[in-house]
Amino acid sequence: MIIIGALSLCGVATVVLKSVSADADGCGSGGINLTVAADPSVAPAVTEIAARWATTNPVVGQDCVRVDVISKPAYDLANSLGTWAGGQVDVADQPAPTPEDDDLPVVWIPDSSYWLGRVRAVDRDIFEAEAPSLATSPIVLAVPETAARQLSAQLAKGVDPAMLKGLLFGEHSALKLGVVEPRRDTAGMVGAMMLAQAVVASEADLPALVQAFRGVGGPVADTGELWKQFGKGMNGAPVSEQAVVAFNATGPSAPMAAVNLAGAPTLDFPYAVRARQPRPVVAAAALFRAALTSGDYAGIFAKRGLRKPDGTASTGFPVGHGVTSSSVFVQPLTDMNQVRSVLTVWIAAKTPSRVIALVDVTSSMNRTMTGNGNTAPRMQVMRSAAADGLKLFTDDSEVGLWAFAGPGHQPVVPLAKLSKSQRDLLNGAVNTAQPTFTDACPLYKAIIDGYRAMVQGYDPMRSNTLVIFTDGKDNTGMQLRAMQKELEKLADVTRPVRVVLLGLGPDVKLSDLQAIASTTGGAAFQVSDPKQMRAIFLKALLA
Repeated sequence: MIIIGALSLCGVATVVLKSVSADADGCGSGGINLTVAADPSVAPAVTEIAARWATTNPVVGQDCVRVDVISKPAYDLANSLGTWAGGQVDVADQPAPTPEDDDLPVVWIPDSSYWLGRVRAVDRDIFEAEAPSLATSPIVLAVPETAARQLSAQLAKGVDPAMLKGLLFGEHSALKLGVVEPRRDTAGMVGAMMLAQAVVASEADLPALVQAFRGVGGPVADTGELWKQFGKGMNGAPVSEQAVVAFNATGPSAPMAAVNLAGAPTLDFPYAVRARQPRPVVAAAALFRAALTSGDYAGIFAKRGLRKPDGTASTGFPVGHGVTSSSVFVQPLTDMNQVRSVLTVWIAAKTPSRVIALVDVTSSMNRTMTGNGNTAPRMQVMRSAAADGLKLFTDDSEVGLWAFAGPGHQPVVPLAKLSKSQRDLLNGAVNTAQPTFTDACPLYKAIIDGYRAMVQGYDPMRSNTLVIFTDGKDNTGMQLRAMQKELEKLADVTRPVRVVLLGLGPDVKLSDLQAIASTTGGAAFQVSDPKQMRAIFLKALLA
């Protein structure tokens, strides 16, 4: 089925393609050093341009300018920038060690504004406001030419989400799709978005999307690894047009054809300058940006399979294998709300989870949900939701079960990997769960204890979540603000733990649950109708 990029991989080593120095033209040690990190797909072109630009003896005031171009995958630098900014950009890898300011480039040229959006989610002021595009490359569906000929009738006009659904899930499915891990690759993100558009018409379809993502295989680390998967059960993958050009330039025995993906975003290679840099350095960055965007070097971008910022192809642009010189519609990937929603489902479906479920077993859980003619006891609704929820987690997830009532919580099933025996233990415990005789509800203390356990045992390779089922509010005397302060003390930005709360029935004070969720970046929902429970529980996990 679908081959997916690696969920956990070591960062790719940084490669210095070339240090372009103007020393030979009289730029001594007193000059301005402009460091530029560029994605490998554009770094060779930027390096060549920097070398030619150096011969023009660029200066700021009396100081000459040297440009050092570093080839660095966008996800790799995003990881470092996230920790430097005091947060984390999830790139399906361990958080990078916090770099020193001098270790970071002044200019960043990722392949897409997608990366600027993800880093700005950690620090919205990390870059200067303007980040003009240097080049473009559409996202296409790479298909072996032999397979493309067999599918020519279906692919002739390009592929939109509706057609993608038919090719993937139709009666005679002809496409076996692969994508690179979306948290590491822009084209992989676009592929996940198109798959979501193909499957989801409303929130009721989210379980189907989880299953669609869950049904894909892997792992694939990057586009280089993706090519190796063709011929191993996969015959199509979203990649950039530039990647197809570069692959075919290697003279493979099985060339790839580029098929148009209708409405898909394009790579736009933004030129982003880190904020709060010294004025001479900012001036040097502006000079180099002017050179890169002047059009004087368009042929250098073109020969490497990159189009102009407006989507047109300059002289020297390689064509063939489905790649044409016709202009393309430019649409950078900047809708970060859509990115977040798709990534959330992707992570829930593909990433192993580490979850402790906290279940309220106070006597009030014997009461019915009430309203809309409902007569189901709250405990029964919780049992059904927990059983359904357990099916959403991958086999390499870790799940445990706690109950709380009276003085505090009681571990019921220890946190462990979801082997068959662990699933049996959890299902058995859920199915036999019964309310106690006390209505003392230590909700706040149980959440604090659960949160502490999640932070202490935090696993960076899993999504770490505390899920709480309750039908009431804390009645032990502990104040909400005091509880929030305890959570704030325990919180660690390098160990993010989400708290998801589901309130069952009319006695829940939803505003309190939402206040708890906001403290931890989680979510809270109230369930009044048992029929809503499955959809709301999934929505809560994906919030």
